Amino acid sequence: MTTDRKPLIEVKHLYKEFSNGSSGREEVLSDISVDFYEGDVAFIVGPSGAGKSTFLRCLNRLESATKGEIFFEGVNICDEKVDIDRHRQKMGMVFQQFNLFPHLSVMSNLTIGPMKLQGLSKEEAEEKAIKLLRRVKLEDRATSYPNQLSGGQKQRIAIARSLCMEPDVMLFDEPTSALDPEMVGEVLEVMRELAEDKMTMLVVTHEMAFAKEVANRILFMADTQILEENDPVNFFGNPQNERLKAFLDKMI
Repeated sequence: MTTDRKPLIEVKHLYKEFSNGSSGREEVLSDISVDFYEGDVAFIVGPSGAGKSTFLRCLNRLESATKGEIFFEGVNICDEKVDIDRHRQKMGMVFQQFNLFPHLSVMSNLTIGPMKLQGLSKEEAEEKAIKLLRRVKLEDRATSYPNQLSGGQKQRIAIARSLCMEPDVMLFDEPTSALDPEMVGEVLEVMRELAEDKMTMLVVTHEMAFAKEVANRILFMADTQILEENDPVNFFGNPQNERLKAFLDKMI
């Protein structure tokens, strides 16, 4: 997909290998080059083991690329000299398993980052947190602890916590995969509202119907590569890659 806009994230010839015990090295990402732009709602889909989550984690260097470059807001974050923690503040990450601090209340989970990393006072951080708890419809759970919340509530709190840092992009790594089916909808509703508010989002998911409804770009990953990318109408209605056709036949 071409545009005259400057990319928010540029991925250039990205490779990732993992040690595979005595058998050597296993390549999980192979020569991936792709750009993401401000306002993109890009969904990354594909079979299990395709490297989707690894790719997402490489974008904020939770995984280090074996080879290649990732430019975020013009800075090559694969450069070891880069202060990656400073850039991560602008890349919100929502994990499968919520990753809330179990010993902290919901309010403390939301305010610890802005207070420590942005220098906000407790009052400023709590004011911001309350607004975001209201946004995810959990204002009444500010004093609760994670073990008092449902899975869907935990994930909505995790989204609010990321938003507290005012990120320029949100990365979602299969945010509904650990949820009971009846809790999926409440998380997807928050994500839908973020998309409507033009939040830049990169989402790894198996929620095909949601991708079709919300995404402006869908990327299909399989066999360590991005094999096809298109808008939702053509991605689902006119797939070109045979691997994608087989995948959609099983998923839809």
